[in-house]
Amino acid sequence: MNPWVIKVRSLARRTGIIALINRMRPPGSYEQRVHEALAAAVKPADVVWDVGANVGVYTELFCEWVGERGLVVAFEPFADSCERIRQRLPLSAPVRIENVALGEADTQGRLVTAESSVENHIETDTDTRSGVAGTVSVVICRGDTICDQLGRAPNVIKIDVEGFEEEVLAGMDRTLESPALRSVLVEVHFAKLEGRGRASVPSRLQQLLDGKGFRTRWVDASHLLASR
Repeated sequence: MNPWVIKVRSLARRTGIIALINRMRPPGSYEQRVHEALAAAVKPADVVWDVGANVGVYTELFCEWVGERGLVVAFEPFADSCERIRQRLPLSAPVRIENVALGEADTQGRLVTAESSVENHIETDTDTRSGVAGTVSVVICRGDTICDQLGRAPNVIKIDVEGFEEEVLAGMDRTLESPALRSVLVEVHFAKLEGRGRASVPSRLQQLLDGKGFRTRWVDASHLLASR
């Protein structure tokens, strides 16, 4: 996605054109494309990372798709959401729940908790947003660190981290180079990136993944799929 396209998209969002297009879509069509892309990517016995798992909607699907010989690692920094994931999955589910955020360094951070859990996000010292309910301390880990701990690289990664997509990918440099990794699907939060002064991130994400040997395409206006 080149800078000109990003500017056009930004203008369309500010003028309400994107919101109008979204209202005109058939119900469920937005998520359906993402669902189909992930269903095609995940295979039985795969290792799948659900980064920003929230309450585990996709975690549950991934567990069904990989089967008992696979493994799903759900990364979710909000402890309440981790508990909801545990409640929705049977004890026999092939899942490992990591109550951490992925980022570009192994460190501590703050999770801003909003009224809706889908709006929860990590806050940096220079990044503050309005309308938040509070913050809690969280552990931030590099994806490469987790990969070393597990001793097994993921085959598919899904990322939904509310505007911190670049930081997550920066922390999994070696993981992205693993020949075992076939697909990465990133939800790109354009408005939140603009709010952080990082409007050029979508182009950099695509360039990063292209440079790691993936073929990239936009599944829809917000989801970037990288495959090899």
